[in-house]
Amino acid sequence: MRIAILNYEYAVATCVTGPAEIWTALALTVPQLTGSPLKYPIAIDYVRADNGDLWRKAMDTGKEEQLTADNVYDLVIIPAMRSAKIDDVLNSERRLIDWLGHQHDNKADLASICIGAFLLAETGLLKGKKVTTNIRFADLFRQRYPEVEVQDDKIIIDQGNIYTCGGAFVFTTFMIYLVEKYFGHQEAIMVSKILMINTHQLPQHTFSVFQLQRNHSDEKIVEAQLFIEKNYEHSLSIEGLAGRYYMSNRNFIRRFEAATGNTPLEYLQRVRIEAAKKLLENSYDSIDEVAFKCGYDDIGFFRKIFKRNVALNPKEYQKKYGKLG
Repeated sequence: MRIAILNYEYAVATCVTGPAEIWTALALTVPQLTGSPLKYPIAIDYVRADNGDLWRKAMDTGKEEQLTADNVYDLVIIPAMRSAKIDDVLNSERRLIDWLGHQHDNKADLASICIGAFLLAETGLLKGKKVTTNIRFADLFRQRYPEVEVQDDKIIIDQGNIYTCGGAFVFTTFMIYLVEKYFGHQEAIMVSKILMINTHQLPQHTFSVFQLQRNHSDEKIVEAQLFIEKNYEHSLSIEGLAGRYYMSNRNFIRRFEAATGNTPLEYLQRVRIEAAKKLLENSYDSIDEVAFKCGYDDIGFFRKIFKRNVALNPKEYQKKYGKLG
């Protein structure tokens, strides 16, 4: 697996070297501890543009490559930039922005950290998609890119082959999320323990994206979220959920959305889709079996809602990330 970490002028240094250290821990330390190789070998490059004096790498965790169309990657990580330099970066890094589009055309996945999302948006690849970024710059992002749906209450947004995360130092959790995506749950847990990064260590019914979404003070809504996450495969209704917590339908919906940023039904769909993604990644189940196990009786609706959330249909996702791929 070839990973590129962009190294451009005004990139936040820790968002360059930090992800490299996490992937290096996976590549080197995990096989040493387990005695087994990873399912893919990992190669990490710092990819730089030629724009004068650039920040130089300070650690020997990857080799430095020039920006060239000859190198094609599986994953490109776009670090945050200095917040006072957004305009400077977007104006000066046109070659890098074109290169990102070329990488995506050649099947690379793209992952932006914090306001690195501005660079990603300049490619045009976010049109019609959902994105998160640093909450301080969410309104500016909306003004610049009105065709992109900004969900700045989210920590991580996964659109299938484009990933975004919020604040710059969320990159630790973000990289662990990507490690799990590409290599599996146990590998992600091992890296988190090696580097002492807090991550989800809960039963399989919980998901990293949603654990972070429970950081609010409405205890009844936390209970409702946990209930949904444990029972997503069953038929759940607003009436049943509201009654369970002694609320009217209207009050339950209002409180749930205020706490999580999602309506209860949106949250249920997100949980089900995350469960479906894990089954598609880790089992040999058919698409119909996955849909049924995740609470969908209507296969056509499952395919539609899956593509809306992931930007790939279930078969494409299984082929790209699953055991059958």
